[in-house]
Amino acid sequence: MIDIRHELRRLAKDILNERVKVTFGKAKLDSSRIRDYPLLRGKEVLVKADFKGYKGEAFTSNPMEFKGSIREVLTCNNNAVVIATLNAVMRFLNLIDRTEHCSGKEPEMCAKMLSEMLKNEGFKRVGIIGYQPAFVKEIVSQFGADDVIVSDLNEENVGKIKHGVKIIHGNNNEFLIKNSDVILITGSTIVNGTFDEIYKLGQRYGKRLIFYGTTIAGVAKLLNLERFCPLGK
Repeated sequence: MIDIRHELRRLAKDILNERVKVTFGKAKLDSSRIRDYPLLRGKEVLVKADFKGYKGEAFTSNPMEFKGSIREVLTCNNNAVVIATLNAVMRFLNLIDRTEHCSGKEPEMCAKMLSEMLKNEGFKRVGIIGYQPAFVKEIVSQFGADDVIVSDLNEENVGKIKHGVKIIHGNNNEFLIKNSDVILITGSTIVNGTFDEIYKLGQRYGKRLIFYGTTIAGVAKLLNLERFCPLGK
């Protein structure tokens, strides 16, 4: 679907020897009402690339720190490092914005904004790929549990009832896409290798795909994907 290393090399062709630093980042989220954000449970880690002061992020369950040139990033076998670097470089080049995670209560505010948008546009049945608790909680409250389908790859979530909805395994994404009017998709799909299949299924069934978060910032721009991340920094 997209060769991210090729795109990074193309965009950074004049700055390949410049250095980038990738470290483990932190998202300061308010957990007083929602306690099961993957970041706070340690199931996913935010890696943050810093290129000349410009930041780019990627969520991953396979984190790695890195220091070196962009040229060396191109040979790195860690997808999160490559994608975080792509986001930072594209931010530096002024091609994208909102490449840093929101904080505090903002995920809940974002969920309300998204839910209102979907309601206003007349959608009836919502699919969510990737368990995002603030989104699931708000969208279930607005649409009802019978009209929300949620999938996840984390075995600790699969089969559990979360905010009134039973979480199905990501292996069943075709069912989710086929039976939803609109699909919300975590940007981390571009890191974990599930993006291509999800995108193709969306095209096959003619469904609207909305990717959310900071991880997908660069790829969304390159592929002209719809991205929802109003409160990213």
